[in-house]
Amino acid sequence: MRRVAGAPGMDRFLAGAEPDDFVNAALEKVLLGDSYPNQGRRLSARNRQSAQAFMSCLKGIINSDLSNAINGAEASISHLPLGDTETEKGVVEAPEPIDPGRLLEDRDCKRELFTRLREQAGPELQPVIDAWEPNYLSADGIAHGEFDRRLVHRVRLLAREIMADFTKEVRPQATIAIPPSM
Repeated sequence: MRRVAGAPGMDRFLAGAEPDDFVNAALEKVLLGDSYPNQGRRLSARNRQSAQAFMSCLKGIINSDLSNAINGAEASISHLPLGDTETEKGVVEAPEPIDPGRLLEDRDCKRELFTRLREQAGPELQPVIDAWEPNYLSADGIAHGEFDRRLVHRVRLLAREIMADFTKEVRPQATIAIPPSM
């Protein structure tokens, strides 16, 4: 696991994973191997002789899966070009890397934030929430000029409370640092 955690690009792979997930995936492959050998791992008679042999085989499957994940993560890292684009032909600047894990987190956070905002806010705050939602990820803050600043302030405070609750749910011991733009 130290090798996995230290490999570049594996933070996204391990973000939502629990140790049980790796064991369950290996067990699933063993079970699939009997019925569907192309989709799972078929155990030899030697690996079925004792619990010790089975556990050793299971560890091997888990190590193989993690090794494959590391190789995939390392292969997905974009390499920056060497050279100067103005003086050397064929040099291309790499685009900013897209982190799909971060995009999913942002989407889920936005969905849950606005669901809770609508549940907890009164009817007078709903127009402010409705105007803020489509621009949540791209705007610096809530639209100030369109609405009464007191309503915007109330939505901002409510959103901060909800984000603090998110942090407590995910990491109960964490300190909370909410961006001032919210």
